[in-house]
Formats: sequence, C-alpha cells, structure tokens
Amino acid sequence: MRIAFASIDGRHIDGHFGLCTAFSIFELKGGRYRWLESRSVAERQDEAEHDCRMETRVQLIGDCTLLFVCSIGGEAEKRLRQEGIMTLKTESEAEIIPQLDRLLSLMKGDAPLWLLQALRRADKNK
Repeated sequence: MRIAFASIDGRHIDGHFGLCTAFSIFELKGGRYRWLESRSVAERQDEAEHDCRMETRVQLIGDCTLLFVCSIGGEAEKRLRQEGIMTLKTESEAEIIPQLDRLLSLMKGDAPLWLLQALRRADKNK
C-alpha cells in the first residue's frame, strides 16, 4: 500500500493539500515501510484556478491509498475519496515516521475498519 504525506521537508506533515508543494511517498508492505520518493507539484501558469490545482495534486498521488495531511478542503477530500484515496488529518508538523509506526502497530492487532478497507483497496489496485 502506498501512502502519501503532504510534506515539504520529507520529515514532517506540514502542508494543506491545496497549497502543498511536495508529497513524500512511502510503501507499506510485509510489515515494513520504505520511502519511495518525493513528488513535487509543478505549478503551471494556467493552474491558477482552484480545480486545476486540486486535480494536479490528485493525479500526482493517484497511486496512493492513504494521504496524511494537516488540512484539506471538503471538495478536495471528496475528490480524493472518488479516486479511492482516504485522507487522515494530523497535527501540523507531526513527524512522518511515527505515523508509519502507528499504522504498522494497528495492522499487527485488530486493525480498525478504515484501515482494513484501505488495505483491501490497495490489494485491488495491484
């Protein structure tokens, strides 16, 4: 399962979805996680419109199942849900690695329904 973090520095969740300039992408597989890449948002002149900015970001993380973000608008969250991406809001400046550790811990026990659904969705998209 791929997980996106709205993160400029690659260590902290520090971005609002619509304004975030980079996403750190991790893979969660076999009881482990690993960093895959950082994806930068390439803003274009014609993307001044809200919908264009949102769609660029949705496409950029389209292969992910979960998105950790500080804040996100309702319209963007709905659009991500349509693409099968679940959003998880965290405190600003929360560190990424502890979030991944919590996910692994949840997976080892009785995983909550939202996590089971995300895992099933990730398996379908393979």
